[in-house]
Amino acid sequence: MRTVELAKVAASAEALRLRRVAVRQGRRAAYGVGAAVFGIAVFVLLHVVAYNAMVPAISPLVASLILLAVDVILAAILGYLAFSNKPDAVEDEAKMIRQQAIVELRKSMTVMAMAGEAASLMVRRPRTVTVVKPRGTVRLAGELAARLMARK
Repeated sequence: MRTVELAKVAASAEALRLRRVAVRQGRRAAYGVGAAVFGIAVFVLLHVVAYNAMVPAISPLVASLILLAVDVILAAILGYLAFSNKPDAVEDEAKMIRQQAIVELRKSMTVMAMAGEAASLMVRRPRTVTVVKPRGTVRLAGELAARLMARK
């Protein structure tokens, strides 16, 4: 029963983690698309208007340099938002729960494998032929060790 519960916990933690990763990546993509759209549409339209507004008051070269500085600042801010997206606390906790459940599942499976082998030795006789036939607990321990070593 415990093995099944651990598997369920691991699966649900992994599903939660994957949902959170998908949401985070979706936000990241949205910021990237916003940065690209901003970088193309707004720059074209705003640049034309700003340049035409500045040219009567200042030289065309100075107007171009001012627009360039504004472009660099906006691109830096949007680029930072797109690339600085880190996992949140829920996603980190779900990953830790999944890892712990998998560790416990592996421990449980090891104990279950040993218990299964021991039970099969007690219920029926082993089909392998041994040269020396020890009696009682020694035989049981030897057979169990041999079967476990054969699995590896």
